[in-house]
Amino acid sequence: MNRILVWKFLAMLVALAALSGCPPTGVVCKPGTEPCGNGCIDPRADRRNCGGCGNQCQANQDCVESGETAACSCRAGTQLCGSQCAVTSSDPSNCGGCGVVCGDGQVCEGGACQAGCSAGLLRCGFSCVDATADVAHCGGCDTACAQGQACLGGVCDYPAVAACYWSGQLVGFDPETGTRGPLSDVGSAPSTLARVGDTLLSADGMDNRLYAALPSPSGAYQQVSRAVATGSVPNQVLVDGEYVYVVNAGSGTLQVLRQGADAGVIELGEGVAPALSLGTVAELPFGANTFPQGAVKLGSALWVPLYGGIGAEAADAGQVLQLVDVTDPLTPVLGPQVSLKGLDLLPFGDAGTPVARPWAIARQGDDVYVALCNLNPDTHRPAGPGLLARASADGGLSAIDLGAADCLNPQWVTALEGGALAVSCGGRVSYDANFAVVSVEASGVVLVRDGARVASWSGASCGGGGDCKPLFPGRMAAQGTRLLVSDQNGGRVVVLDTAGDALTPVRNVADALAACPVSPAGVANVSDLIAR
Repeated sequence: MNRILVWKFLAMLVALAALSGCPPTGVVCKPGTEPCGNGCIDPRADRRNCGGCGNQCQANQDCVESGETAACSCRAGTQLCGSQCAVTSSDPSNCGGCGVVCGDGQVCEGGACQAGCSAGLLRCGFSCVDATADVAHCGGCDTACAQGQACLGGVCDYPAVAACYWSGQLVGFDPETGTRGPLSDVGSAPSTLARVGDTLLSADGMDNRLYAALPSPSGAYQQVSRAVATGSVPNQVLVDGEYVYVVNAGSGTLQVLRQGADAGVIELGEGVAPALSLGTVAELPFGANTFPQGAVKLGSALWVPLYGGIGAEAADAGQVLQLVDVTDPLTPVLGPQVSLKGLDLLPFGDAGTPVARPWAIARQGDDVYVALCNLNPDTHRPAGPGLLARASADGGLSAIDLGAADCLNPQWVTALEGGALAVSCGGRVSYDANFAVVSVEASGVVLVRDGARVASWSGASCGGGGDCKPLFPGRMAAQGTRLLVSDQNGGRVVVLDTAGDALTPVRNVADALAACPVSPAGVANVSDLIAR
């Protein structure tokens, strides 16, 4: 998220903590969850406790929101047959439709009764299933995936995961069906996510720790029993083989972690056993007022955008792309800088002079692309159109105009299949006293190919919805041709399709997936997304 907005959310979290306090006894649950036994449940997405403690859904049912509560409903791909939800493509008692019973010795495959299963399919009783993709028989006859998960190559997992900053939770979901799993407590304020195998890494902007979490059979993520100390405001985590790089914006450092090391490890005293052990092996300072924002790797070098400090004078320490030689990750070395200060920022003229604030960074081929927020250093308001800087290892540097009418204050850059890039645009934002977004102008997503914008999508419209909160687009994740767009205002996830160099809504603002719980102040921030 934008560093300025991080500070606003931190101030709000401190105020909420001071107001809420903790009762002296009993289970204390995070937002969106409630006590059940000795723990907490998510009654809107827990099939074992749907709508309340102990209300268990039947097989092939999901727990879905229904008004102010939740109820069990047939999951996608099933049909209600009498009182049960049947998979009519493989159920021998409802083969191809309710009440269609296969004959003695026959199996049900693809909704038809036949003598045996085709090659490549697994026989489970009298059902023929694809164990690499069947959520009811994933990897084997007796393995059913949790709510919101998909069967990916014979393993149950969430196609996507969102980090909920203000509530300190992670949540897995399926963008295709719109179904989410239960909210899972991980840290205090997860800022950015990464993945190593089955382990989900979550850098926490409040605790200044890198947490890890593993999926459980219930679908909830379980925090592991150890974490690694980071610098302040960890803003991005980059996984590269056995090494993990953490970019700490607040402390202005690049932190190098390695599997098997133990420096900086914090034993938490509770949580599941870790499947991955990480420790700090090196740390490289960038200097005062640099505020590094992220990193991509090109060859043996990391490219790190340095945002710069607040105010025109402090901003001068940034406005560059800093190269870091990581030929030996144990001894990272500062390399040359690519200055962005000479780029034409196309200032509006009536909004002051912008500076080249490099924010999110992405790699496409042999070039790196970085979003330029184009903000006035004193007012932090857009003072020029959204720009995308393009730099290459041979020294080439140019800026792509994203269009003032469609894109102000770029937030994130994501490389897509086929060579295109997507840029999310935060827009010109107005807040109320609680830092909730009142209005947004020129926000949305812009698609770029071959150095030019080819399509745009506006996040301003709710498609006729009455009480729809304005969308403040933030970080994004690519999933094939699909693009998942986070919302830093209403805790939602929008899904766009990028096929054919277009931005076609699959889940628009009005029907966006509600991923994160909304705070009492009316704010819910999806701080990061990760997709498989």
